[in-house]
Amino acid sequence: MHRIEVTTKPNGAGRNWLEVGLFEVDALGRKQWVKKNVPYQDSKLTVDRSYSERGETIDWIILIPADYALSIVKINYDRLNPKGIEILWEPLTDTDDDNSLERKKIRAFELAAGNEELTSLLRELLSD
Repeated sequence: MHRIEVTTKPNGAGRNWLEVGLFEVDALGRKQWVKKNVPYQDSKLTVDRSYSERGETIDWIILIPADYALSIVKINYDRLNPKGIEILWEPLTDTDDDNSLERKKIRAFELAAGNEELTSLLRELLSD
């Protein structure tokens, strides 16, 4: 389980809030945020919220299962910057998880190119 602790300010100037969703790439190649839910309504997340005495801020503790498929972001809003998105948590994609070791091996051999001693040492260490 992953754990996020964050504070939001739901009202007034410089307000912000949390959303659950995903990023989609449109036909023009732009990354767009698509809201699916809010954290406290998602049954897969364990959420604890505590309000400040005057209700000015909310302290969040969110427990995220390892297989959770959506991203969690903090949306910041004020007059000068209408919508800023801060990514708090993103799921690992299959390609990131499965191929990362293979990509690291390939990169190590690329860096060692031209140095026969280092290349042979890498082959010896990384042979399965």
